Amino acid sequence: MKRTLLAAVAAPLLLAGCASTQMVQVWRDPSYVPAPVKRVFAVAVIPNQQYRVDFENAVAKAMTSRGIEAATSAGVFPPGQLSRDGVTDYVKANDVQLVVVMRLNKVTTQVYNPPTVAYVPPAPYYGGWYGYYGYGYGTAYTPGYYSEETIVQAETNVYAVAGEKLVWSGSSSTFNFTSASEAASSVAAALVNDLAKSGILVK
Repeated sequence: MKRTLLAAVAAPLLLAGCASTQMVQVWRDPSYVPAPVKRVFAVAVIPNQQYRVDFENAVAKAMTSRGIEAATSAGVFPPGQLSRDGVTDYVKANDVQLVVVMRLNKVTTQVYNPPTVAYVPPAPYYGGWYGYYGYGYGTAYTPGYYSEETIVQAETNVYAVAGEKLVWSGSSSTFNFTSASEAASSVAAALVNDLAKSGILVK
């Protein structure tokens, strides 16, 4: 069964394969003049605390791999809704340049998998129509079936701390993962790569 993740769901996420994330839509403020980024603050808007930690840590790890320090809301503040003043005071006191806010959404669809028949080269003679019928009836056959496909869509906004200005926004779709942490790593890698390509992450 093919399946993708949804970070806000508490059910186990099972799927064989390698997680893959595609950036669906990206916007960058054309007027934004990037400044050197030394530290970012990651926030994942996910009700499930463990998934929140997974996704924020994945973003922090991806940033660290590029030489940028990162802090997470789960690592600084207690569970629950964040205080605007608390976050504002923290990012200013810790010389944070960018705040990354990620929100997840789940889309589930029914996918029909058609039946398959193993092809066998035809024999020159089947002994009449029934012989041909019997020959075909005995070939390997897999009936059609429905499977559930779930895709995790991530919407991410990146704000410059100076002026609290939105400088980048993007949407992505992630599928083929075996765990929330694997999906989180795929989302974070695609996110950070695009931020670098868009000229938001500069050193």
